[in-house]
Amino acid sequence: MGIGILAGLALSGPASAAVQQLTATPTTQTFYVDGQQVQFEAYSIHNNNFVKLRDIGQAVDFSVTYDTATNSVHIDSAQPYQEETSATALGPTEESVQAVLAQLKQTYPTGTVYPTPYRSTSGGPYHRGTHCSGWATLCSDAAFGDLPWRRVDNPSWEQIRSGDLIRYDNSGNGHVVVVISKTDEYIKVTESGLNNHARWGGQYFKWWLEERSGYTLYTRYPE
Repeated sequence: MGIGILAGLALSGPASAAVQQLTATPTTQTFYVDGQQVQFEAYSIHNNNFVKLRDIGQAVDFSVTYDTATNSVHIDSAQPYQEETSATALGPTEESVQAVLAQLKQTYPTGTVYPTPYRSTSGGPYHRGTHCSGWATLCSDAAFGDLPWRRVDNPSWEQIRSGDLIRYDNSGNGHVVVVISKTDEYIKVTESGLNNHARWGGQYFKWWLEERSGYTLYTRYPE
């Protein structure tokens, strides 16, 4: 089983082009952990068994987590297995979104280059984002997972919440920022420019934004 896992990791790298030529069939073998039979969804590829890493973590009791922001899997043998939770299951709150943004700030402090171009699978307006839109989508995916997007043109100030994307026209192709927090007078944001560096703590005043053309809100909070 371990050989199959290693082979799967190898296929995710330079050999990924060969995946289309492989044939996967449900395995007929049975699996045991400490002498007790367990049920895995397993497939045989080139006579190797492929099993979801999270299923093995649950059976053997070690932690498996996924970091959306860095597109990385983390295994911790010292921590017990916990069921995966998502923003969809729990329902996002401004507090939970702000916590995710705080973690991102630790990973990508001001001046840090983030993964770019950022390719998102969430179906948002900037799924192939670069510069400001790439950073904004990365932040949104980290906070909201696979929740759907919703667009609001000329939003009211009351509609804006932490994690929302605010877009407005400028002399280029427009600019988009991520809301960290809001007061009655301004929003505090994280954003990026053409140099693909994360930037934290910028402020945009309510009166200024509401005078911009193309003033748009992209949110993923359920209605």
